[in-house]
Amino acid sequence: MRTRLDRRYGLLTVAYLLTIYWLSSLPDLGTQESPPLVRLVMNLGHIPLFAGLAFCVLKSLSPAPMAAWARYGLAFLACGACGGLDEWHQSFVPGRDCSMGDFLLDLAGIAVMLVLLRLHELRSEVRHETTVGGWFPTVWPSRIAPTARKK
Repeated sequence: MRTRLDRRYGLLTVAYLLTIYWLSSLPDLGTQESPPLVRLVMNLGHIPLFAGLAFCVLKSLSPAPMAAWARYGLAFLACGACGGLDEWHQSFVPGRDCSMGDFLLDLAGIAVMLVLLRLHELRSEVRHETTVGGWFPTVWPSRIAPTARKK
């Protein structure tokens, strides 16, 4: 079985990874002397940054003929590995350091995005099942009305 990738999202993912690499290559921007609130905001930036990466990676894998759990698991592992490598890379940049807290924020952003995308996907599937024949539901899937089928 050959895994197919969406080339457009694949290129976007590569560009996104290069941007993350560039950002993590910047030397310390003086955040060590900054007020705690500024440091907190800078650290919380990891969440949307890696949530965006998770979006790109999952969309790259979307045309792949594999189960949903495999796509989401592969996306989580790939993005988590990128987050780990990013933190390791920062340990070589002057003024930057490798932080477990930053890595956990990376994982949180990845997980939140993947959960939101999966919920959206499930909601779209249920909506499609219930409105196949028009506005009136023609099929009552057990996920929507499990008690409607009992007599």
